[in-house]
Amino acid sequence: MNIVSQNTEVFLKTQKINWLRQPNPTCRFIDPHKYIFFPTSEGLVSLSDKIDIKGFAQKMLLKGENANVEVEPIGGMLNDVYLIRSFNNRGETKVLAKRFKDWSGFKWFPLTLWSFGAKSFSVSGQARLAREYAISEFLHNEGFNVPKILHVSNAERLVFMEYIDGENLSEAIKRLATSTDLSTIQNVLSTVGRVGELFAKVHSYDVALGDTKPDNVLIKRDGTIFLIDFEQATKEGDKAWDLAVFLYDSGHYLEPLYSNSKVESVAKAFIKGYLKGGGSVLNVRKAGAPKYTRVFSIFTIPPAIRVISDVCKKTEHKEEKTHG
Repeated sequence: MNIVSQNTEVFLKTQKINWLRQPNPTCRFIDPHKYIFFPTSEGLVSLSDKIDIKGFAQKMLLKGENANVEVEPIGGMLNDVYLIRSFNNRGETKVLAKRFKDWSGFKWFPLTLWSFGAKSFSVSGQARLAREYAISEFLHNEGFNVPKILHVSNAERLVFMEYIDGENLSEAIKRLATSTDLSTIQNVLSTVGRVGELFAKVHSYDVALGDTKPDNVLIKRDGTIFLIDFEQATKEGDKAWDLAVFLYDSGHYLEPLYSNSKVESVAKAFIKGYLKGGGSVLNVRKAGAPKYTRVFSIFTIPPAIRVISDVCKKTEHKEEKTHG
């Protein structure tokens, strides 16, 4: 249970006791959510806040000024994601809005079949919103590069966050797949290694990210790495799953016309970075197990999966190599 939910439950219990003692019937209509606040980069937000996208644009972006605002849907199969752009004399401001829908049985069923036995997903829109907010704020406070949370509307199931202008890592991996330029290949592998190191540091706080595909890693022009999308993240979660998602999804971009040597190079670069950052070799070995490889067999061809799995299972401690 997340912090906001715990506070809400405690407050509701307190109100229930007070109602029993208070004869005034008007007290029964107090909305406890009005008195529960959580922090964002723009200040405290009430749990009862009902701001929508239009209201956010008027209140947070325009702030009484005359400006043009554009709202553009930018995809999201399981959630609605919008890019909000405002234009004024100072230039352009971009904000992302993400609406957390409840996953219907139709959408949930194939996910259950796909991940059966390996991963359980949070289905409720409000539960996923709470995870997105809580883990994002936690990582931000610990110094990780994540988009700032600007505003949250629990009633509308909306999170407004900083827009990060960067390239997702999957594009860089695609570039590596087709490139014969040694400098380009080494640059991408170096970035992959830094991402592995970053995952290890997140795991050191006992946080599992949940959805670690390369699409959810953004690289800014100056090389700064940002992590995004925390709706499936948890404390004390399955860290081997994080590694498996990243590695096997990366293999998807390196198939089917490219040599297995590039698949192996990406896997080794990521794992080397993960271990350098203090990650557990046990997590790496687990990621090579059939429990995870079978899940990704519908996305990545068997030769690539086999190469990645072998790299994971053969990963050793430095001391093991010394005594080997």
